[in-house]
Amino acid sequence: MSDLQTNLVLLGAVLIVGIFVLTRIQEYRYRRMANQLLPENSQDALMGEIKDGLPHEPGLGSDPNSGSDPSERAPVNKDVEFGVTFNATEGVSAEVLWKTLNASALATRNIRWVGYDSTLDRWLPIYGPAVKRFNRLGATLQLSSRAGPVTAVQLTRFVDEMNSVAHQLGLTCEAGNTTVALVSADTLERFCARVDVLIGINVVFEEGAAQTAHAIRLATEAEGLILADDGMFHARDAQGQDRFTLSNRDGRPFIDIENDATSVSGITLLLDVPAVVDGAGTLGDMFELAGRLAATLGGSRVDDNGVVLGVRQMELIAKQLTELGSDMESYGIPAGSPLALRLFSH
Repeated sequence: MSDLQTNLVLLGAVLIVGIFVLTRIQEYRYRRMANQLLPENSQDALMGEIKDGLPHEPGLGSDPNSGSDPSERAPVNKDVEFGVTFNATEGVSAEVLWKTLNASALATRNIRWVGYDSTLDRWLPIYGPAVKRFNRLGATLQLSSRAGPVTAVQLTRFVDEMNSVAHQLGLTCEAGNTTVALVSADTLERFCARVDVLIGINVVFEEGAAQTAHAIRLATEAEGLILADDGMFHARDAQGQDRFTLSNRDGRPFIDIENDATSVSGITLLLDVPAVVDGAGTLGDMFELAGRLAATLGGSRVDDNGVVLGVRQMELIAKQLTELGSDMESYGIPAGSPLALRLFSH
């Protein structure tokens, strides 16, 4: 084969990879657009579990706490959160705080609460009711998620809600500059949109040779994947964190019943790149699993365009994932970290 032919083959492989990744980026963008159409109160982080993992930012612009002792400032990350600090002269318990929140009409999503423990001299996450009392509280609003960046209306409402909480509890509160917060939100959103990539590998069955959902379940569970309530099989690490998922290619959920005879024409293994620590390594495991399932079930391992996937294509994609991981690390949002899991939550 001449050098020209070799170069053309490699260029073709790169183009396939580029299209493969691009289709997933477009899917992400459509998903984000759909999320933006959901009611803003469709998910209330105040009433659900909130994962810790961020620490440092109040002040966007004119920091209300800039002249105070560091221990008095609520831990906030200025690049990803907007913060409000509460001062309680007599102290307030987490239990009273949570009762106030549950009794209110708060609907702002992605809020994180912390309280300053003077005995330990550090800020502690507040996940729900507790008897512990705090003289200072902090509430931080995440500036972006897969639902999109926060808007001026949402920031204004957040500040109004925090003022209402302060009034009900007899506290004083100070917030940062919302104008600068919107600039930070836009910067964060553009970065997240660039690195938020989904990689899919399909196993398709020939027409007339579809598999039953039961057969797929047996083969998948034999590989250690677990069927969850979302109708997808999950490959998880030792800590129970998702590495990748396996779903019905046509979007129908797998049902947790024995001997499900539903016909399935193909399955999709999906890697949520920002949510895993080792994207390239996980991709390799996913590729190998797809190959084993294809052999067991009698299918072909292909991309979204029906092109058979080989080792060379996977190596090129893995290289791109390594670069994305480096970008996230440099930005201060390591892939698979608690912060990344918060920002790239659904």
